[in-house]
Amino acid sequence: MDNYTQSVQITGSKKGIFNALTLSIDKWWGDVDQPATKLGTTFKVSFGEAFWVFKVIDFKENSVLTWECIKSNQVHDGLKGVKEEWLGTKLYWNIIEEDAKTTKIDFVHEGLVPAFNCYDVCAKAWDYFITDSLKSYIENGIGKPEK
Repeated sequence: MDNYTQSVQITGSKKGIFNALTLSIDKWWGDVDQPATKLGTTFKVSFGEAFWVFKVIDFKENSVLTWECIKSNQVHDGLKGVKEEWLGTKLYWNIIEEDAKTTKIDFVHEGLVPAFNCYDVCAKAWDYFITDSLKSYIENGIGKPEK
């Protein structure tokens, strides 16, 4: 399976990145109904009519987060059959300290594969949100979330 993957090096601490992925998702990705602060938490990320509900299934402070998509209403203009494509997929965030100033995020969206109708759009969106918006939020305090 060719799951979507992305890695990015960020000037910032493991704690700062972990906080961005738990407490400040709305600052770099989209509207969020509540923070993802512990194992078992469910939270909803939305862009207008489109939304995804995730459950935190792994939570190791400042190092590992895993979210499972438990509800999906994905909407992309012109794409058919994408509403529930993310349902059951898992998002793995691994935070690795490279040195005193640099931390790496290894991200895998398990189940987001090229056979999905939304793959091209979703892969480009993840590239943007991880390597641009999240990175900018952590390094400069200003993310570029979808609103």
